[in-house]
Amino acid sequence: MGTYDIPRQRMEEISDLAEYLAEKYCGSSPVIVPQQIAEASEIKFTTGNYKNAFDGLTRYRNNKFRIFINLRETDNLFTPRVRFSFGHELGHCKMDWHRNAMMQPGVRPHASFLDYCFDSEEEREAEFFSSCLLLPESRVRKDIFRKPFEYRLVDELRLKYNVSITAVLLRLMALDMRPFMIVCTRNGKIAWQRCSHDFPFYRIMRGLNDAVPVDTAAGEYFADGSKYSKTQDVFAEDWFQLYSAEDRRRKFHEHCVYYEPLNQVMSILWED
Repeated sequence: MGTYDIPRQRMEEISDLAEYLAEKYCGSSPVIVPQQIAEASEIKFTTGNYKNAFDGLTRYRNNKFRIFINLRETDNLFTPRVRFSFGHELGHCKMDWHRNAMMQPGVRPHASFLDYCFDSEEEREAEFFSSCLLLPESRVRKDIFRKPFEYRLVDELRLKYNVSITAVLLRLMALDMRPFMIVCTRNGKIAWQRCSHDFPFYRIMRGLNDAVPVDTAAGEYFADGSKYSKTQDVFAEDWFQLYSAEDRRRKFHEHCVYYEPLNQVMSILWED
């Protein structure tokens, strides 16, 4: 997990800028098209299969920006991963403090990887910009008004805006819809975690070498391949380091999203 937390005022500035661009260049369409914004802003972009070199890269040369987007074998400009990467690179070009830094002499091309393990200010802000661009605040707030937090709502937003589950969750977390945590586990080890500022716990009961806790839905997948299509109930003691015995049997919901190509499980945790 990245160590940089974006200050609230900066988050509001980024959200306002991203929504302005979405409205100006994409109108009322629910699916924001990053390449459309780039073309209207006279930002050139190039696509290609760059293998594992990067997901997105921004270069400033001869007084012009150019974005490079990695299209792997099964990708196109409208797949959620590519859309998020494109939005991320647009953030570097559109946020003044990023753009000005990249225009300084000697600055090398800026490469990004979409793994949500960002530990730098610039990468976390570009990630946040992309989620705000693809999921504009005013539209999402209307979609979630008076609705309970549950996986079905997350999936509905994913389909409406053509984004990933992770992008939706990051947006809802920033909008303070409800306290919840995301834990991403790959090959049985916790890769990263994020949680709302008001989520009641932070420290996870990590096993040896950051292993996911065994008595969880995610832990069962890596132990014996068990997969759940429905949300499961777990207890605080299953997931978190506790400092009060009274918290042991606090009930939480865990919904798992499985991605077998990476041997990955993303757990969404929330309390009633």
